[in-house]
Amino acid sequence: MRILHVLTYVGPGNPFGGPASVARGQADELRRRGHEVVVAAAQSRPRRSSWRASSVGVRGFDSYRVLPGAGFSGIVAPDLLRFAARDMRSFDVVHVHLARDLVTLPIALMALRAKVPYVLQPHGMVDGSSRPLAKLLDVSATRRVFAGAAAVFSLTAVEDRDLESAVSCDPGRIVRLRNGVDIGAGETPARAGRRPEVLFCSRLHERKRPVLFAEVARDLVREGSQAHFALVGPDEGEAGRVASAIAVLPEGRVRWEGALEPDAVRSRLARADVLVLPSVNEPYPMVVLEALAESRPVVVTASCGLASFVETHRCGIVVPDDDAQALAEAINRLVDDPVLRERFGAAGRRAIAQEASISSVVDELLRHYEAIGR
Repeated sequence: MRILHVLTYVGPGNPFGGPASVARGQADELRRRGHEVVVAAAQSRPRRSSWRASSVGVRGFDSYRVLPGAGFSGIVAPDLLRFAARDMRSFDVVHVHLARDLVTLPIALMALRAKVPYVLQPHGMVDGSSRPLAKLLDVSATRRVFAGAAAVFSLTAVEDRDLESAVSCDPGRIVRLRNGVDIGAGETPARAGRRPEVLFCSRLHERKRPVLFAEVARDLVREGSQAHFALVGPDEGEAGRVASAIAVLPEGRVRWEGALEPDAVRSRLARADVLVLPSVNEPYPMVVLEALAESRPVVVTASCGLASFVETHRCGIVVPDDDAQALAEAINRLVDDPVLRERFGAAGRRAIAQEASISSVVDELLRHYEAIGR
């Protein structure tokens, strides 16, 4: 099959986060199975593909900001629209990683008008927003593209309800499709003979709560914890507060390392001992799946979409959303108990192989592609 994946944005350090990682994983696996895959997205100027090491290239199109302060929703990519207008009908299926923005919504509308089969995967980004731009886009485009989609891939029951209430998505079109990761060639051994490292790996955005992580890490170091702590991810407004929280500590005990290219994330997770993601209402974080695939235990909040997965498979610790003390205790428990870390890590890797491998996800994708393809 010839398949077009459309994504809002790609760039150095993977600033668009999980949806870009999901699109990349799906496209890589589809290509390995012999399908022709094009991934198209807006990109900063000058173009710098962050997927060079991937088996699937990305067609990056220059982006321009037309709505200051609107984040990724405020960019346009005119050349991407021209590419789609010219080549849309040459694809068997168009897979739109949809957000309320001026990149993916127009592509979905073009597929609808051209009568090219398309599917939507919102990644939790289409919710009951009260923003004026969201309401305007819903009236003019979002509801129409959901009504015309052959399938809408949802992560959780919460997202199902959001889609039904926010954009009147027909429940009959909604298909549960989990995220998946490559399990890799073999288990990554834990490093022995050094202080454990606790890692935050995500965007430094308020919703991800990097400041909470930094403050808990600071307090644990002051209380005598032997662990090192690190934050990895691009700054989205919280780097200054993180720096203030950790400035009083000895150099190196808690550090922010900046952004990483997508190809470097898995190896960075493997060098750590514990992944902590304190964000709330995180739909289905890819970094948690990637850490588990590397046999690393995780700490997540109760509102995380993977909380039940972590609890069911006993591969980490789930803490209340707003309990810094519980977060600190969970970190301490894993730092102080290497046997528990190893047991949780092995359980996480088994769980990924059984339920969240990219191979099983693409099996499901292909069933839908083949059912709707021309």
